[in-house]
Amino acid sequence: MAKKISLGNKLIPVYIKNHKDKKGGHPHVIMEDIDNKHVSVGLTHDKKKGKNGTNYALEHNPLGGDRQSYMHRQGTVATKDSYYGNRQGAMTPKDYARAKEYGNRAKQKYLDSKKDKKK
Repeated sequence: MAKKISLGNKLIPVYIKNHKDKKGGHPHVIMEDIDNKHVSVGLTHDKKKGKNGTNYALEHNPLGGDRQSYMHRQGTVATKDSYYGNRQGAMTPKDYARAKEYGNRAKQKYLDSKKDKKK
């Protein structure tokens, strides 16, 4: 069960879209756009990713609801057409800062791979 925190109006609004995958798709917070792609971070209710990888526990479920929500520790850069749906969500400043960090890391990796291809 999600921790009950009195947050007042300190939530940051975010856009959430589903990202297509083998299982149909799961929600991603859209951090920014680069080229014709979204930089996003995945959301889940699973505490772990695989055997050992843990997900980041969020203070507040961005989609609302009472279930504890987690964020993948690795961002995604994917074409805009691999996302569908559009929802509004909200994150605490601490969670948003962490999402921004993961998104920036993925964006930098994408930019570095683009540079390598030009060489």
